[in-house]
Amino acid sequence: MAIEFSETVPVGAPAEVVGRIMSDVARWPEWTASVSVVRRAATGPLTAGETIVVEQPKLPPSTWTVTRVGPTGFEWTSRSTGIRNVAGHWATDAGDGTSVAVLTLSFAGPLARPSLLFYSGLVRRYMAMEGEGLCAAAERHG
Repeated sequence: MAIEFSETVPVGAPAEVVGRIMSDVARWPEWTASVSVVRRAATGPLTAGETIVVEQPKLPPSTWTVTRVGPTGFEWTSRSTGIRNVAGHWATDAGDGTSVAVLTLSFAGPLARPSLLFYSGLVRRYMAMEGEGLCAAAERHG
């Protein structure tokens, strides 16, 4: 059984702008303090199957594999000992030139629940930081 976290953020920019910013993962450290380094070997648009290393403060580096990509976001997965994570980053147009970004993160596996005893507060803080930074970045570029 997975443990789910989500952050829903209204953004004053169209979903395509938000999706483009989210999908440009190499630039995340520019707009969210929850990510310090992103190492991506490929250039250009994200592609399914691509792997990306993400470093975050207070956490060990993690390798994410992109599983789905669309014009308004993407999903990727990561594994560590006893834990499987799935993270979604999607935007939907609100119909008036604005959008709603939905960030999701699930934890599954035998060590998911014990690890979240220590990390759930950090997960919530980082998702809020990502949502706030994404909103600001999209509204600057939208």
